[in-house]
Amino acid sequence: MSNPALNPDRWTAGTRDTDMANSGLMTVEGTVMKTLLLTGILLVSLGVMWSQFWRAGEPDMAGMMPWLIGASLAGLALAVIGMFAHRFAAIIAPLYAVTQGVFLGGVTMFFSIKYPGIAESAAVYTVGVLVGMLLLYRTGVIKATAGFKRGVMVATAGLMIGTLALWVLGMFGIGQGLSGMLYGNGWIGIAFSVFCVGLAALNLVVDFAFIEESAQRGAPKHYEWVGAFALLVTLVWLYIEILRLLAKLRSR
Repeated sequence: MSNPALNPDRWTAGTRDTDMANSGLMTVEGTVMKTLLLTGILLVSLGVMWSQFWRAGEPDMAGMMPWLIGASLAGLALAVIGMFAHRFAAIIAPLYAVTQGVFLGGVTMFFSIKYPGIAESAAVYTVGVLVGMLLLYRTGVIKATAGFKRGVMVATAGLMIGTLALWVLGMFGIGQGLSGMLYGNGWIGIAFSVFCVGLAALNLVVDFAFIEESAQRGAPKHYEWVGAFALLVTLVWLYIEILRLLAKLRSR
C-alpha cells in the first residue's frame, strides 16, 4: 500500500547535497531496475520455500508454519523500519523481498491445496493490473492530482485502521459476524475484496507519481531503493488481495 516514505519532501530533506555529490540523482529507470531485482529475489525466495515444504501435492504445514509466521512478522518490522531508515534501504529492501517470498510461498501453498491453479491466475492478474495501471497513468487517463493522492491515502489508512480494529476486537470475541461477512464468500465479502483490489491498484498510481515527481525534483540516488521497496510493498498487497478474491469466487 502507499508508503509514507515516498513523500517527495522527505526524500530531498537533509542529505540531498551530499548524496548528489557522492552518487548522483535518482532516476525512474534506476528505480524500475531495482524493482525488478527485488521481484526476482522475492520469486527465488518463494521458490525455495515451495521446494522445501511442498510434498506429494500438498504442503508440510507443520514444518512451514514457523517460517510463515516468522516471515510475516519480520516483513512487517522491515516495512516499518524502511519507512524511516532511508539510508539503509539498499539493505532493508532485499531483506524484505526475502521475507515476503517466504510468506507468499506459504500463503500460496495454503490456497493451492483447495484451489489448484489459483496461484498462477493471481500472479497473471497482478502483473496485468500493474501494467494496466501504469498505462493508464502514463497516458493521463488517471491523473495523480493532489486530491487523488489524498483520497487514496485516506482510504488506505481507513482500511488499515478498520482491519486492525476488527483483529483486536476479534481477540475478545467481538465483531465476528462482521468479519465473517467481509472475509466470507458471500456477495458482501466479494464486494469487499473487489474494493481492496481496487484500492491496491490505485496505490500503484500514487507510487508511480511519487517516484516520477521525486526523480524530477532531484532526489538522492539511494532513494531508487526506497521507491522500489514501496512498489514491492504495494505489489505484495495486491497479489494477496487478488488471491483472496479468486478464492472467494472459486469457493462459490
